[in-house]
Amino acid sequence: MSYVIPARLAVVARPGSALGRFWKDYYASPYRVEGLPASVQERLPAPDGDGLLLILTDDEATQRQAVRLKLRRRAPVIVMRWWDARPGLRRTLRNRLVFNRYTGVNFLQSREGLPPRGAGGAPGLDNPVVLDQGELLGPDAAWKMMRHTLLALTQPARIDAFGARKRNYGHLRLAVATHFYCNQRTIDTVTSLLEEYAAYPADVLERTQFVVVDDGSPVRYEVPALDLNLTWLRVEQDIRWNQAGARNLALLYARSNNVVISDVDHSFPTHTLRWLIGRDAPHRRFYRFYRKRADGSLRRGHPNLFYLSRARFFQLFGPDEEFAGAYGAEDVRFVRNFKYHGTVQLHVPKKYYCVERTLDRAASYHSLARDLSHNTGVDTRKRMEIEYFGADFGHSRSSFNFTWTVLADYERKTPFTPPLDRGWRQRWWLRQLAGLLSRC
Repeated sequence: MSYVIPARLAVVARPGSALGRFWKDYYASPYRVEGLPASVQERLPAPDGDGLLLILTDDEATQRQAVRLKLRRRAPVIVMRWWDARPGLRRTLRNRLVFNRYTGVNFLQSREGLPPRGAGGAPGLDNPVVLDQGELLGPDAAWKMMRHTLLALTQPARIDAFGARKRNYGHLRLAVATHFYCNQRTIDTVTSLLEEYAAYPADVLERTQFVVVDDGSPVRYEVPALDLNLTWLRVEQDIRWNQAGARNLALLYARSNNVVISDVDHSFPTHTLRWLIGRDAPHRRFYRFYRKRADGSLRRGHPNLFYLSRARFFQLFGPDEEFAGAYGAEDVRFVRNFKYHGTVQLHVPKKYYCVERTLDRAASYHSLARDLSHNTGVDTRKRMEIEYFGADFGHSRSSFNFTWTVLADYERKTPFTPPLDRGWRQRWWLRQLAGLLSRC
């Protein structure tokens, strides 16, 4: 389940108005939104509570009061206006603010008297919803459009009026990507890792996505049903040593810019994931992790295990799939490509380590030969290209040379309610200033 927005709806209509009649019929129809009850009121409700407050009115004075409430209330408010006829609005700054900027939806009964399609909802009126959509939605189109709009406002995860599945993953702050190839008896190496993660605290799991790529394993299995944000993909071709392709595919499906790329022989403890969730991966830095051994000692990071920005990963085209089919060199070339383009490699602080896992390499691993011979020529040519031809060379930029299937795309059953951060948008000019000062 993606995040949810706790919401309540207030309908404030004039006595005997078209809105009051419409709402009475809509509320009794099968198109009403479950969990969003509302009866017609004569005045605005008290602004109690922290959830989203929706206000629908056909009265201008009430609309202006609702706008003042929106500007005053800490929790979100969406103001909606019902128009019985095409509005004739004077083009003043005050009207522009009240009827457009601070009114999120303007309900119009039909297109009669409005400009042609594609020219906007009405002169001087933004955010239109035309209820008469019979040519698209058939019978009961007005009720369907009301339902469609209310669901769009309150439920990021929904089925829309056209039957399309909508999801939103803005709550995910970290993607942990791993891949495997098992040509022995089981995939217990992978399932045991995910079962370990599934026991982590809710505050970590609700902000983390786990991406698993099966790189064409011949072993057959069932994807475990775990209460995780889990995306499980399978490469349909058995390409030997396709680690570069598997990682590119994993990052394609990652739903956060903060990404950890790992092998199945390492895991990340709770406190490490929680620390990563609270950060933004720098664009021009990427990190290794210290590794904790079974005896409790730490050693320096594995050369193939990273914390980085997904945007930077794709900006520099990820690992080079020209190395796929034979062992070695793609991990070293990936790091060098990052460094040559000005990305600095550092270590995550020691206390935020990863853990070396003990695996059954005879039953739940792979038996591929590790021989660098087949990729030495490719690697040597790429070093020459970079040395002599510069920034645009040294990487094939040939990616996703295979087909794949999404075996599972799970969302945690427990919904996530986002915390309030009302000042984030207002601080946009600080981010603009930082962008002007940055050399990125």
